[in-house]
Amino acid sequence: MVRGLALAALLVATALGAYLYGRSQSPASLGEIDQESLALVAEALNVVRDDYVDRESVSSEELAYGAIEGMLKALGDEGHTRFLTPKERLENRQGLSGTYVGIGVQLEDKEDEIVVAAPIEGSPAERAGIEAGDVIVAVNGESVRGEDLSDVVEKVKGPEGTEVGITVLRGDEERSFDLRRAEIDAPVASWTRIPATDVALVRLSSFSTDAAGELRDALQEMRAAGAERLILDLRDNPGGRLDQAIEIAGMFLEPGSTVYIRENASGEREEVEVSGDARFADMPMTVLVNEGSASSAEILAGALRDNGRATVVGETTFGTGTVLSEFVLSDGSAILLGVAEWLTPGGDFIRETGIEPDVQVKLGEDGEQVTPAADGDLTRGQMFERDAQLERAFEELPD
Repeated sequence: MVRGLALAALLVATALGAYLYGRSQSPASLGEIDQESLALVAEALNVVRDDYVDRESVSSEELAYGAIEGMLKALGDEGHTRFLTPKERLENRQGLSGTYVGIGVQLEDKEDEIVVAAPIEGSPAERAGIEAGDVIVAVNGESVRGEDLSDVVEKVKGPEGTEVGITVLRGDEERSFDLRRAEIDAPVASWTRIPATDVALVRLSSFSTDAAGELRDALQEMRAAGAERLILDLRDNPGGRLDQAIEIAGMFLEPGSTVYIRENASGEREEVEVSGDARFADMPMTVLVNEGSASSAEILAGALRDNGRATVVGETTFGTGTVLSEFVLSDGSAILLGVAEWLTPGGDFIRETGIEPDVQVKLGEDGEQVTPAADGDLTRGQMFERDAQLERAFEELPD
């Protein structure tokens, strides 16, 4: 914390100097209260520069990044607003493209704990049994409790083929996993037909760059194969690109329907509407969600629920609730900042509360999600025996 304050003060001092010399990037627009706060930080900087015992170990870059992270954490937009170093920004973009090296988990900072928002389908983490809601407590046997999200992510990452030990807390029980890092290139959209029915289970694992295109292809394939009804599985979908959520909503909703309501810092609200061809607007469907459904997955689920398009089944979602914009800084790092809150078309705030399903169903201690990649030769009865949420979503489907 001291280091973060020190560098914050250093940045403030630089900015104040730029102002005095008339540079374009100045703090001239800051109010009097902010100017006083910056002076206080500068005062702390003087203390640290004069008296910190280990001056040689101080990295200006690390202090700068720590200061920014501390500032963003103070905003309280846990797990969403965040800082990315240049390396992390590149990795974030690779993740949105659908391909990256890792163990295949989406991590979030929630209530000062590093939580698995979702394991990626087919990834080392998913195959080992790591689940949404698991709390990361140690990496390679060393505790990470109290550490920042970015620090934990850095410890989990590594070159392809190397191993990493992950310890999680699931309820009151600690579990350890030894994982081998790999290139993650799982399909964003996949589907399977529920045996002896006209229903397809379609899983959307993220809202990466071409999620809408991949989902459209999957829907066309299932329709060509004779499936006439749809269960859209958004469980453990950590979200991603907002434009993809809007485009996907346009496949199921009539043009002009509201996807979400955007509320900015001034309290002004704007209804964001879909366009598109509504190609699948007449297909009977239900939607599956759980606590790992976040961000764009929540936007889509809320839009389909509040427009009366689909019954939402499962468990309350993660509760992201803010719209991110990326602000790139001069060294290639970036701030992903929540610039607005979003509400469902019906006016429900989602931040910290999540999407409430129309039908609440728990998976159960002995249950497991049935996915298109893992269904194998299961019968319909075996699918439903394993996955109570899937069974209820099937029951809720319109004829």
